[in-house]
Amino acid sequence: FPSTVNEMIAYVLAGAAFIVSIIGFYNYFTKNVQKNFYRNDLVYAVLALVIGIVLLIKKASIMELIPIVLGAFIIISGVKKLQNALDLIRLKQNGWKSILTLSIINTVFGIVLLCNASAALDVIARLIGVGLVFSGGSDLFSFIWVTKQAEKYSNPLDDNEELLEIDDTEEH
Repeated sequence: FPSTVNEMIAYVLAGAAFIVSIIGFYNYFTKNVQKNFYRNDLVYAVLALVIGIVLLIKKASIMELIPIVLGAFIIISGVKKLQNALDLIRLKQNGWKSILTLSIINTVFGIVLLCNASAALDVIARLIGVGLVFSGGSDLFSFIWVTKQAEKYSNPLDDNEELLEIDDTEEH
């Protein structure tokens, strides 16, 4: 089962690269050259095409990089939560301990994933699944909590602005 998931991931990434390539070729050949000089659409299209082909040919090798890349993204997610927790502390708001705890767990999980990237792909696939579910769930919780706390501090008007009174009587 994990090998099937790994192949599907390679095919999805290759498909995405091919779609980016098609869009790049389309943009290059349909846009006005005089208005879009130095846009590099052709370069990006060819690069995306090559990446798609490499993903299909070397899918077994590419699959070994996925835990490393995902581990890095999970660590980045954890550091973002850390920043949110520190922002809540600076704003003297509640809930920062929960966000900080999620941040630590998220970051540690990403580090474990990076350190064990050479383990069997089926174990990695399970770790990736658990890590992504946790990261997504904790991102959602963190986003909702921080947004609610930030709403307390957002004021649609500056302190110096005043409401404009609009006279809606018609002039005849």
